Amino acid sequence: MLALGLAAAEMGAGADAQAACTCEAKSPEQALDDADAAIVGRIVREGETDVRGARQSLYTVVVTQQVKGGVADRIEVRSPPACDIMDAAAPPVGEDGTVGLLLTRSPDGAWLANACSVVAVPDLIEAGGEPRGGVIKVVLGVLILALVLSWALRRKARGTRPSLPGAPEP
Repeated sequence: MLALGLAAAEMGAGADAQAACTCEAKSPEQALDDADAAIVGRIVREGETDVRGARQSLYTVVVTQQVKGGVADRIEVRSPPACDIMDAAAPPVGEDGTVGLLLTRSPDGAWLANACSVVAVPDLIEAGGEPRGGVIKVVLGVLILALVLSWALRRKARGTRPSLPGAPEP
């Protein structure tokens, strides 16, 4: 299940003030539906930026798998300091920087995420409904079809017909 429960991540906003981030409890499917995009990626760079005078963290993420929505292979994600993605209570960002993110598109077109947007990679992929074994199923289906058709054609070539009660004689 996606870790979007009522987890709180706190980060000092200054020497005297603390800001809290409380995440809304949602089902994995609902959280994915509410997001504009969902990705699995690796954080390759951290920095800061100002948005209308407010400091925000800026992360460069290399997308390794798109779960929902169309995003570029390399994106920049803004995160507020009071609820930064690196402060996610659970699941933490992997040691190699791998993270599952539910993204929101801001009015200016930037991608946004916060601690509540961080999800476990396997849970995100599962909720996204990634098809499993699709190629294997197609190959097995074609193989079975080929066997049935070859059996039917061989029977037809030999001229043998089943003897069915009440059927006319050939």
